[in-house]
Formats: sequence, structure tokens, C-alpha cells
Amino acid sequence: MKNLHSKGFTLVELIIVMVLLGILAAVAVPRMSQSIVAAEEAAEQKFLASMISAIEIYAADEFVRNSVKRYPDFDFGQGPFAVLDKIPTRSSNGEGWWVEYHGNWDDGNGRLGQHFRIKHRRNDGNEYEWNYRTVNPYMNCCLEGRNYQEQGSYLIDGPGFDGQTY
Repeated sequence: MKNLHSKGFTLVELIIVMVLLGILAAVAVPRMSQSIVAAEEAAEQKFLASMISAIEIYAADEFVRNSVKRYPDFDFGQGPFAVLDKIPTRSSNGEGWWVEYHGNWDDGNGRLGQHFRIKHRRNDGNEYEWNYRTVNPYMNCCLEGRNYQEQGSYLIDGPGFDGQTY
């Protein structure tokens, strides 16, 4: 006669395996989501660093051609994105990068430059933004206590940036 109990697992064994899988999932899912957020933050910083490099190259070219540093502003249509080889776009669900023009800005003593907001909506729906402000040459102005009457400058502040003037 065959033993019917020798084929397969008992109910207790199956429950123990399911509990162990549940514990593993409870530990792995939060770590995975933390890794995704860290990867998105790193990608944002890399994109902004690439944009800053492109802005600096553009300003150096302007200096060679015209003996004056000038940074991309509203005259260029896309502001800081105008210097990129490929202008980023947003997907149909709103994720991606875009830039908004927020007009002229001043220190209370007159027009200093132009203000843009660089925005990024992540896959999780959270939106982040960085301020980009330009000061173009010969505007007789100061930014962060420095005189930029003869040369242009720009400032970027937001997550990962301390508002340093370039």
C-alpha cells in the first residue's frame, strides 16, 4: 500500500514558507524604493552638472567672440536649456524636465537680470525645482555682493546646490 503523506508538503510547511517570503518582501521593498530615489537624485544632479558645463562653455565662447561673458537668458527662448544639445521634454503623464520663465528680478534698486525655474517631475509624481538667475553684462549691478558690471553671471539654487554664484 502506498503512503499518501509522502508526496508534497504539509500545510504547516507551506505557511512557514509563506511567512518567510513575506518577511523577505517586507525588508526588500523599502530598500528597493530607497535605491530608486537615490538613483533619481543622482540622475538629477548629473543632468544639472551637464547643463552647468554647457552654460560655462557657452559663456567662454561668448567671451572669445565678444570679450564679454554672457549667459543664456530669455533672449534664447529656452533659458538655460538653450545651450543643451538636446532639450529635455515632458512625457504625456507629466514626468520629465521643463523650464519656466519668472520675469525680471531685482534687488530693490532696479533690474538685475532674469529669473527661471528649472523643474523636474519624477516617476513618483514629486516635483522639484531649481532657481536659475542670470545677470548679463553692462547692467551696473551686483549679485551676492560682487560687482558684475563688466561680465555676466548666473546663480543656481535648489536641491543639491547652495546658491553659489558662477
